[in-house]
Amino acid sequence: MKKIKYTSLTTTALFIILFNLSAICQDSYQSSTFNGFGIRISALGDFWKGEIITDKSTFGGGIDATAMYGIGEVIGIYAGYQNIFPVSLEPSEIGYLIYTDKVKHQNFTAGLMAHLGSTSSKLRYTVLAGIMAAQSTTEILQDQFDILLDIKLKGVGLNAGVGLDYFVSPFLSTSLYFNYNSGNYKNSEYLGITYKESLKWSRPQVALGISYHFAGR
Repeated sequence: MKKIKYTSLTTTALFIILFNLSAICQDSYQSSTFNGFGIRISALGDFWKGEIITDKSTFGGGIDATAMYGIGEVIGIYAGYQNIFPVSLEPSEIGYLIYTDKVKHQNFTAGLMAHLGSTSSKLRYTVLAGIMAAQSTTEILQDQFDILLDIKLKGVGLNAGVGLDYFVSPFLSTSLYFNYNSGNYKNSEYLGITYKESLKWSRPQVALGISYHFAGR
């Protein structure tokens, strides 16, 4: 009877040890995760082209902050904010001694993501598609009186991209994304008056960032 009791205790202990070892192995096996909430902060290189009086193009830098939520490991949603720092424009005269001076941008993005690769891999790939709400603010210089005025252009367009994340740990990754955005400015605002527009814009972007994945903790 004692032998049977001893054998039962030994078997139970072995099951507990094996269960714990299995959990430890499973944790160590998972090298990456996109499940649940995450946040990514990136430095942006922005190649913008648009029509402001005449066709303009600039290259500028900025920052991107994106919140993500993974519905499992494959499908996710995202919402982001971009601030592109002011860049000088090639001057165009739009009136007597009135010239275009600088342009800056604020963009909002939202859409769906698809993540490729296994959770056992440190390298994961992402494809994204959504919309971008774009706002470009152009400074207009009145040269005679040295006065700066703003023209604000607003519109919605496509936001698409591909990227890769390298996971330093299951909750921390570095990322490199290539995005393409295009659309139309539908209205402009100047001296408090809003005008209807149809001005095309496009902006390829490169984003180098770091991401924190809460589910990896």
